[in-house]
This record gives sequence, C-alpha cells and structure tokens, in this order.
Amino acid sequence: MEALTHNTAIITGAGSGLRMGGETKKQYRMLSGIPILIRTLGPFFASPLISNIIVTAPEEDLEFCKQLIREFFEPVTKPYLVIAGGLERQDSIFGALQECPLDTQLVFIHDAVRPFITLDLIQELHDIAQKEKAVVPAARLKNTIKQISGDYLQKTIVRDRLVQVFTPQVFAFNLIRESYSKAYNDGYISTDDAALVEHYGAKVRYHLTSDLNIKITDEWDMMMAKLIVDNNIII
Repeated sequence: MEALTHNTAIITGAGSGLRMGGETKKQYRMLSGIPILIRTLGPFFASPLISNIIVTAPEEDLEFCKQLIREFFEPVTKPYLVIAGGLERQDSIFGALQECPLDTQLVFIHDAVRPFITLDLIQELHDIAQKEKAVVPAARLKNTIKQISGDYLQKTIVRDRLVQVFTPQVFAFNLIRESYSKAYNDGYISTDDAALVEHYGAKVRYHLTSDLNIKITDEWDMMMAKLIVDNNIII
C-alpha cells in the first residue's frame, strides 16, 4: 500500500560512534560486508510508506555519508537529505524536524545503529500511528529487575508493568514538532522522543515486537548482530 500523504523517516546517526573503540564510527562499521547505516536505511528506502528520508550525521562526515548512500542506493527515486547533527540527540532531531516537508503526516525516528528494522514493522507502526498519533515498538522484559541503593539491592521492581522500548518511534508530525518546540522553550531535555511527548501530556501507544531489534553499542551487540545476519534469523 502506498502512502497517501507524506511520511518522513529521520535516521539519527550524528553521534561520535566511538564507544566501541577503533577509528571507524560504529554507524559505518561493516556488518557482514555492509555498513550498519546502510543496512538500517535499506527498509526505509524500500518501504512505499516512507516518502522521504533525513539522515543526521557528524558535520565532518556529511560528504562521506552522502557518498556512502549513493554507492549503495543510486539510482534513488526517493528523496533524501543528509544534515549535520547537533551537540545532543535532541538537537539533531529538532534540526531534522525543521527539514520535514510541511505536508508531512507521520515522522519515523530511528537509530542509525538499529539495522534490523523490517518492512512489516514499518507497516504495523504506520497503521497504529495513523489512529493513535504516537507509537513505539517494545518488548517484554525477561530478567528480574532490581532497584539498588549504594552497594545493595533495595527492592524488586514488578516486571509485568514494564517494557523495553526500541525505535522507530512514530509520531504525528504536528505532535512531535510542537512537543520539541515546547521543550526548547522550557529547557526540558530528554534522550527519548516518546518521553518528551509524554511530558507534554500526550498518550503514547506501545506495540509489542521482536526484542532482536537491537541497538549496536558495543562488541557484544556487534557479535549478536553478526549472528542474526549470518544465520538469516527472522526478526
């Protein structure tokens, strides 16, 4: 099904990406022969529900990032834009929102280092967001969660009311844009888009999905990602 209105994907890849060590930023590291960023972008370029794509990148990487996209996706029929990110993630998203077409209906905000997004998940989140205006993918927790105090366990958190959330987080364009504008006026800071929207009173729906939608932040994640790719594990 083709999108009847404009839906924009914002891919956040402006972090330094050096937590894993080495000279190559993690969003550009090879995952079984393909850069992580390119694996992440693939489903968004392929989905008929996504009208255009905005990638945030470190300022010094703008040309490199554009060239990487051209190398893997040209000829591209879907418009895309690579822009410099800000000092913090919130700055990068705010800047990208200013670049969204004015007729945008939904915004998909996704981490550049979550390469296991699927076309099915994009469709599911799109359908929910059209009704609910805000939705995030989530998974149940498998391990017992403890609250600590100093060097000791303090209490066990009831797990059946907790979920872990992933991206893409999807919002009605006007909702997320207005929430970000209010946050900047109020000096409110959040590293999670849904938390920012919640702060201003909007309800955010969660959608249970695979917990293999991992964010690659360290070598353990990289090992898991390689296992997923090399063994063709279905997410």
